[in-house]
Amino acid sequence: MRDPVQAMINAIERDRGGVAIVWYPDLGLRDWLVGEVESLAPAGSHPVRKVDVDGALAAPANLVLLVPAGERDVVLDLDASRDRLLEAPGRSQPIVLFLLRGGDGQRTLAGEAMSLASWVGGSDADPEAIARIDVKKERASFEHDLGLSPEEWLKRWRGGGYPNTAESFRTAYRAMLLEGM
Repeated sequence: MRDPVQAMINAIERDRGGVAIVWYPDLGLRDWLVGEVESLAPAGSHPVRKVDVDGALAAPANLVLLVPAGERDVVLDLDASRDRLLEAPGRSQPIVLFLLRGGDGQRTLAGEAMSLASWVGGSDADPEAIARIDVKKERASFEHDLGLSPEEWLKRWRGGGYPNTAESFRTAYRAMLLEGM
């Protein structure tokens, strides 16, 4: 199973001064996913949420979580602002753009913002698509790897039985995907 959390981290870390895209499946999950990315932010990245490109460009030292109301306009603005983004003094953190899978932003990226599309190629993550799994196979793999069912592992983890490390959080996420299935 590909790890959706690791995919998001890879997208963010691929181009420190560039743009990464995180695709979300519906508006109901967007805020949750923004919070997940915010919680995964590297130490010292000081994540901030912005709704437009000018706001994103004004925060070069921050990991910017760009959550637009109008995806089409923001994609076109980012496409037109590529030079400004590349020349921004001291841009040390990426801009993470959240786009609805199959929405206006994705269509605009594919049809009108080809420069931006080529630039962000490979710096995108679709956690839901990655998380689609063969439940039976993944449960068996989890139990083989850890010697416990996902539910048993989570019970111990929630009870403080495992340290708060990146590996534990990754295992917890994997277990939560399988919990009760």
